[in-house]
Amino acid sequence: MPPPTSDPPPAPPAATAGTSEAERGTAILSLGILAFRWVSLAWLAVLALTAGELRRPALAVAAIVVLAAWTAWLTLSRRAGRRTGATRAVLAVDLGLAAALNVVAGLVMPAQSVGQRPFFAAGYPVAAALTWGAARGVRAGVAAGLALGVSLAAGQLANGVDLAAEDAATLLNLAGGMLNFALAGGAVGLVARLLERSAAQLRRATEETIRARERTARLAERESLARQIHDSVLQALTLVHKRGRELAAGGPVPPDQVAGLAEMAAGQERALRALVLRDPDDDVPTGAASLRAGLEALAGHGWGPLEVTAGATGPLWLPARHVEELVAAARQALDNVVRHAGASRAALFAEEDGGTVVVTVRDDGRGFAYDEAALAAAGKMGLARSIKGRVEQLGGRLRVTSRPGAGTEVELRVPSATGS
Repeated sequence: MPPPTSDPPPAPPAATAGTSEAERGTAILSLGILAFRWVSLAWLAVLALTAGELRRPALAVAAIVVLAAWTAWLTLSRRAGRRTGATRAVLAVDLGLAAALNVVAGLVMPAQSVGQRPFFAAGYPVAAALTWGAARGVRAGVAAGLALGVSLAAGQLANGVDLAAEDAATLLNLAGGMLNFALAGGAVGLVARLLERSAAQLRRATEETIRARERTARLAERESLARQIHDSVLQALTLVHKRGRELAAGGPVPPDQVAGLAEMAAGQERALRALVLRDPDDDVPTGAASLRAGLEALAGHGWGPLEVTAGATGPLWLPARHVEELVAAARQALDNVVRHAGASRAALFAEEDGGTVVVTVRDDGRGFAYDEAALAAAGKMGLARSIKGRVEQLGGRLRVTSRPGAGTEVELRVPSATGS
């Protein structure tokens, strides 16, 4: 009884799909900000050594050490997989250190030298605005940039610059620095939010796809169960009902006919029980059907006094058309057993052998001397020719082994590569 042939629903995205492109983009953005921190910190150290004499060298060295320790801690936290860099406390400390660096730059540089030589803080404070934008969005990035702009003005005041007495060019330069901080935080915040929105949309689309495939798989399973029950159990029960009414209307009932009906009903009970209790098969290929299930459905179809069993070494997934042809060929072989073999038992068995699927139909009947040429000359090859035609159409071959008193074995061999 073949199970549904639809694809199995995939695992949740967190388990199998991995990180989406949008989520990878967010991670790369965070890594880029961290790299910018190290580069700007190195440049800060270079300026401290080469840009000339500093008013407070000890304060400059202390600032560089503190920032190096802070950047190293952020790096180690990221490598350990902790998301500490986005917490409010960490963001607040980061912004405070960046703003303090702007003020320290004014304190350590020679008096009134801001604008006349490289700024001691270099680009490191920008990293704080970038981090706020990446973690909290556009508004937070702009707000952090404005706060850094205020600290930049405070640094110039600490350097002895009288902003009220400066010319328009100096004030415009200061305003440009403040604007750069705000724009950097806002731009990164916009990019981060776009990436997050894309990741959320992708997750929703993936989840909807999974739910749709699960619904499709459930519907296919229900349809498959309905077909299997209709093709075997319901038809057999209809036959039992019809034959029972005929026997009831015909007077005394021969015991062997009653026993035959009982055996048919018992066979359908076993088939239905196996269908209900069997665990579902995983990894169902698209457009495939299980040969084992098809043979089991055939065995439970009801063969009168002939007891038919079925087995296989696994589900044996093949294209649905191939399974239909093989099951039809096995059905013809069983029909031949019922009509001519005088057998009490027959067995269906399927296995894969070196790239070939082998279906064997064995019976314990009277057997016969199998001579294909002689049978063809006598006009007794009709059924065998039909079975052979089905198998050869699939690129396979038929082999019949039989001798008087030893039963018959019909072997159907077809390539399994077509089902992979």
